[in-house]
Amino acid sequence: MSKWIARLLSLVAVVLLVACGGAAEQAQPAIEATPAAATDAADLAAVKQYTLDNAQQMKEGTAALATTAQSYYDLLAGHNFDYAAAWAADAPALTQLVADAKAHWLTASTHYELDEGIIAGVPSLAFYDVWIDAGPSAEEDPVEAYEWTLELADGRTLPSPGNFFHSLLEPIIWGTRADFVGLPADLDSDGAAELGEVLPEANVLLAAAQGLDGATGEMITAVEGWQPSLSDAFTALVVMIPTMNEYFEQWKLSAFVNEQSQEQSFIGVSRLFDINGILAGLDFTYGNMATLVQSADPALHSQITDGFADLRGYVGDLYNQERAGTRFTGAQADLFGGEAQAKATALAGQVSQAAALLDVEIAE
Repeated sequence: MSKWIARLLSLVAVVLLVACGGAAEQAQPAIEATPAAATDAADLAAVKQYTLDNAQQMKEGTAALATTAQSYYDLLAGHNFDYAAAWAADAPALTQLVADAKAHWLTASTHYELDEGIIAGVPSLAFYDVWIDAGPSAEEDPVEAYEWTLELADGRTLPSPGNFFHSLLEPIIWGTRADFVGLPADLDSDGAAELGEVLPEANVLLAAAQGLDGATGEMITAVEGWQPSLSDAFTALVVMIPTMNEYFEQWKLSAFVNEQSQEQSFIGVSRLFDINGILAGLDFTYGNMATLVQSADPALHSQITDGFADLRGYVGDLYNQERAGTRFTGAQADLFGGEAQAKATALAGQVSQAAALLDVEIAE
């Protein structure tokens, strides 16, 4: 099931949860624009600035990654793209460049995840989530795939290759796709080239790194021009909070849980880390609208804040256990994902109630 269909089903579940919360009510009139006074009580400028700050820090990572990819390409070009000869002559330099590429990818990805709940949840910005972080390749899903072409320096093209972070750069840098690998290499000098130890294919690394940097710049321009509304903010919360199942499924299938994993993505960092970032951005967004909800229904506001604390604490505890060395099983991942989804669905239902109470429209 595609990520986008899963989000739609999650939204339907939230709507059903709210609808089943009490007796049928008289049909409401068409929702009008939220009064300016209500909007002023929410600090939407802070939400925009948060989004922009993280996007700009992401750009620092993508720019550094593009620079590293160019240096790597230039070094390989000096050896006529003979990876074995380059490794024999320049192993320390290549090892450092690959390590730098991983670090810059992680910087960019970390700051994007802090923004993803907003970028993916706001209709006018959601395209960038498809292109940068979440869209499938045509090979994975020819219907859902965004049509675009990655052009390589050697003249090759990759049509509809998916998103930059997980369809391209993660498999390139960590070597989980054979056609993206220049040469397996013992980067840590322990006598074996293990998972993540490769010299990336230089042409595709350079094109993808430059492409991500350009896409990030376009996203920043879109965020700068964005005029956030309460509808944007509440829509992001209602759509993005109840997406735990898909993220936990990706975690279960990844090498962080399944040692025999054949997944090409979610190898650079645990999906639990990503979930923490997404929830942090959504929690920040609610915090800047909380005064409105608290004024209208203090009890509902308390439920929402408690719900965020509970969900973030739950995921954060699992991540801390994983970092401390615990390796969870697939069955445990399913169990945890179900529990997280239940918490998230309840929380999104409460946020949806708050939006209805304030006459804020949730965009479809």
